[in-house]
Amino acid sequence: MAVIKRSSVFAQSDWTQNPTYVPTDIPGRDVPTIQGIEGIVSNILNIIVPIVGVVLLIMLIVGGFQYITSGGEAEQTAKAKKTLTTTLLGLLVVLGAWLIIKLIEEFTGLNLHEFTVPINEV
Repeated sequence: MAVIKRSSVFAQSDWTQNPTYVPTDIPGRDVPTIQGIEGIVSNILNIIVPIVGVVLLIMLIVGGFQYITSGGEAEQTAKAKKTLTTTLLGLLVVLGAWLIIKLIEEFTGLNLHEFTVPINEV
């Protein structure tokens, strides 16, 4: 039976509740299972969502700075407007995706914020 070392990676919560946890108390379950995908997807989303927010904020600042420093030049002003328009379009896409997920959850009763793989006990 494999021994799992407690890692500091799971210091924020109970490490046995992490979907990548490999249960050692179930016979034949000493290797990672498909349920590990839950943890991978969750970790990826927990990284991507804040990065998207930071990128959108930075691009809004960059577009605003370009617009302020364009000095009335038509080409520079157009470039700044394109940056701002693209950034706002990206923000609308992200907010639209969130709204669609919330609407689906509301009308169907599904919980789309939790990614789980059903466990078939051996």
